[in-house]
Amino acid sequence: MNSALRLLALAALPVVTGCTTLQSLSVTQVPTDRSRQVHAEVSNTALLGIHFDNDFVDELLPQLMAQCPNGRITGLLTKQESSLYVIVSTRRVVATGYCVHDPAPGQGAVTAMAKAEER
Repeated sequence: MNSALRLLALAALPVVTGCTTLQSLSVTQVPTDRSRQVHAEVSNTALLGIHFDNDFVDELLPQLMAQCPNGRITGLLTKQESSLYVIVSTRRVVATGYCVHDPAPGQGAVTAMAKAEER
């Protein structure tokens, strides 16, 4: 009985093990105002590790833009991860950044002058 249990555990080992790797990492300039963070994530799973396209990444930008409709995204950190579990492979791309709202043209200088006058 004990040897049968060991044999079962040994047979199940390849099924429950896996490996995850970080394949790509990039970051853009981080803004000073980091009060509004945006986050998006997409993934693609394939049998036998055969991925036929990279179209799943196309959903990343609309997810980010929906969180920052009237601003611009900067300080963007993107990570591409791959996980392999025997016969199933998953690719995941995670993007985190900051939504910043630039002052209207000319308004930035007026705001700076007003702050200087207050002092």
